[in-house]
Amino acid sequence: MAEFPLLPLPAPQTDQPPTGPRGGSSLRLPSRQRQGERLQPVFQRLQDVFENGRDSATLRDDPIGIAPERALVFEVAGSVDKIALAVNRIPGLEFLGDEEIEFEADNDFAVRDTRRGRQGETRDDRPVGGRLYLTMPDTTALQQLLSLWTRHQEGLAAAPGYAPWFNLFNQLRELRAWGPRDRISEDMVAYLNERLEQGADMVRVEAELWGHPNQARQQEARSRFREAVRESGGEIVHSASIPEIAYDAALIDVPISETRRLARREEIHLAICDDVMFLRPQSTMSFPIDDREAETGDSVVAFADEGAPPVVAVLDGVPVLGHRLLDNRVVFDDPDDIGAMSVVSERDHGTAMASLILHGDRNLDEPPLGRAIYFRPVLYAPGNSEDERPHPDRLLVDTIYRAILRMKIGEGDDAPQAPDVFIVNLSLGDRRRPFAGPMSPWGRLLDYLAECFGILFMVSAGNIGESLSVPAFNGSRDLEAATTEKRQHAILEALGNERSQRSLFSPAEALNVITVGAWHEDAVEDQHPSSVAYEPYIADGPNITSAMGLGHRKVVKPDIFMPGGKERVMMVSSGELRLKRAPAGRLYGLKTAVPDDAGKLDQEGLTAGTSVATALATRAAHRMFDALMDDDNGAILSGVDPTYYGVVVKALLVHRARWGDIGDSLEVIFGPKGQGKHVARRDNIASILGYGRPKVEEAMTCAPNRATLMGFGEVSADGSASRFRVPLPRSLDLVTEPRLITLTLAWFSPVNIRHRAYRRAKLEVKADSFKEKVGVKRARTQPSDKSVPRGSLFHVRYEGSNAVAFVDDGYLQFQVFCHAQGETLDQPIKYGLAVTVEAKEHIPVYQEIRQRLQIQPYVTNRPT
Repeated sequence: MAEFPLLPLPAPQTDQPPTGPRGGSSLRLPSRQRQGERLQPVFQRLQDVFENGRDSATLRDDPIGIAPERALVFEVAGSVDKIALAVNRIPGLEFLGDEEIEFEADNDFAVRDTRRGRQGETRDDRPVGGRLYLTMPDTTALQQLLSLWTRHQEGLAAAPGYAPWFNLFNQLRELRAWGPRDRISEDMVAYLNERLEQGADMVRVEAELWGHPNQARQQEARSRFREAVRESGGEIVHSASIPEIAYDAALIDVPISETRRLARREEIHLAICDDVMFLRPQSTMSFPIDDREAETGDSVVAFADEGAPPVVAVLDGVPVLGHRLLDNRVVFDDPDDIGAMSVVSERDHGTAMASLILHGDRNLDEPPLGRAIYFRPVLYAPGNSEDERPHPDRLLVDTIYRAILRMKIGEGDDAPQAPDVFIVNLSLGDRRRPFAGPMSPWGRLLDYLAECFGILFMVSAGNIGESLSVPAFNGSRDLEAATTEKRQHAILEALGNERSQRSLFSPAEALNVITVGAWHEDAVEDQHPSSVAYEPYIADGPNITSAMGLGHRKVVKPDIFMPGGKERVMMVSSGELRLKRAPAGRLYGLKTAVPDDAGKLDQEGLTAGTSVATALATRAAHRMFDALMDDDNGAILSGVDPTYYGVVVKALLVHRARWGDIGDSLEVIFGPKGQGKHVARRDNIASILGYGRPKVEEAMTCAPNRATLMGFGEVSADGSASRFRVPLPRSLDLVTEPRLITLTLAWFSPVNIRHRAYRRAKLEVKADSFKEKVGVKRARTQPSDKSVPRGSLFHVRYEGSNAVAFVDDGYLQFQVFCHAQGETLDQPIKYGLAVTVEAKEHIPVYQEIRQRLQIQPYVTNRPT
């Protein structure tokens, strides 16, 4: 029996949502005449072709590049409302999507200055936000586009429904065709050159095709693409289509002659195939697994299978199923026969992940989970100490998609393999696809599956193998002579300088997932100081190899950090001082099951990194679910629709996260400084810390001075809101005792893959005069109030000690509401909600709130 069980949130009342401010345009745009001077040459070429009666083949050969069945890029300043609807009014013109961009201000486009005394001037120091609108026309559509431009330039009014086109012309910076430089990134060029240097006969690449809304056009595009591959001398190894996320891709082998020309971005078959959006390296993984000093582990409690179905799934490398820590605890499902491809002695990653989820860090001697876990291998161990990798002949995105469908709804004639699973561990990341702005197909897939099936995906941020430049030190002597405090300051400053080079690995940018970074923490006993390996921090902080955020549209990422080993750093011998991760050995890490060359099934060793941290987060989510189902701990989820499980556990997992002392340090180190710069500064800090390190044990129970209330529900974007009233402890009425209030709201948003907003459901919590009525205000060291509402997780802390007289009969009041983004939202959104009220130890917060809820001691009160 838990002494202080979790408490249920009182049912909310229906209310009206708050109204938000409406702002006008802050951009300075060129005149219509100036737009004509800038853009008329592009449209004139189209005019000449049509007037001279030339066919579409002539258009396609024109250097300007605008032709039928070729993706067009409209680069605009700002955004254009209802442009997708206006595009669809033109027969033969498809709207493929849009993306956010930024560009430097110039004489034509700039941000207006709104600062006092500078109104009317422009901000040369601020980039201009804009959009890339992507469309694909046929000949008839191009003719109508030209007609609209001509009408705009003549100063005529737009016909009904076409006004967004005139707005687009007013804001248009550039109109061009999607070309080889768009299809083949600098990273792809580097990969191709690397393969050329290795002397490969054929180079395997992934081709992503444009996702057409019209499936007939999609089929035509596939046919043209197959012909381009044939003409290049290549071969399609595997192809896949997932229309729900506009994913149409192929794994292809390209001959060396074509590879050389692709690396130079020459206009050849695949580089100019208008149906190809991107050519990319084949997805691959990389894990920081060192040579371990394995040892025989302690005995483990025998697994008492109570028949409860798995609620956690692991998609990873093949584990050593017979290992003592895994034996009988893993439901293994391998329809692709990946196990037959894997060398047993090198099945490191999946073995470690399964061990950590089931048992935690073995140095802590925690009790194992009471349920087995479902395991679907998606990587194999090729041997020869090479990294575990996806099946060489299959697209990884398709493998993940099929794995989830097989698990939840079945495959072919097979029944669902693990329909009760709602937590999926994905300690994987594509090191060849660091996040660079647009959402990756893998990220889109996880967002879609999370909302479709109510799955809480736990995704690792990724491990950065490149060394870190530390310009604060002139050389090794400076580093060796520095105090730990000075070393910490220098390393944090260096991480801030390299945020853009150490970004998340796909799919860690996904909106609906929990992205996990590695915290400088483990249970290894302190070692004697090393002469070559240094402690980077005074206490806690993010490991320097942990990839950094933010996510798509500046969503706070990573969401949380979990122990990833007290990673030591060592110097790299080069001109400038650079640091890299020191091998773990016996210095740091989490103790897990490991494979053994001799076939022993009881060996354990240390490992570290973001994969480790993610496995611990998955274990924590499982334990929280157990606590929420436990009759002795409030039974918040007992008898509840399972579709709520994921969002409730998501809220509770993040609920006790905070920056801690390292947040105070970064407030001093990071910029920008000055009045009005706190949002940008907190964004920079959040890219390093996310929401922080959660206190897992605190989240699962309450304490005499702390009450956590859990709830769930659904809300629609229909002009209504849910108003919650949480009773406050009478002991805080008119006293100056410090108090802290934490609110965490979690949901899975449906997404619109063709709209810049992407997220369709924006949920928020609106506090009701907390400062005046409760004596608290928003805590300083946390993501800003502008950053928090960007994702599918709303986590905010309030603190204070003002003596205020309780009003509203002493209730904490707030609203939960939903706004539609991207398009109309015609479905209610399920959410999980956690609220904690806490004070100093002598304040009986829990007892007084429970009494006001009219919950008797040790009597379960389940929400209806």
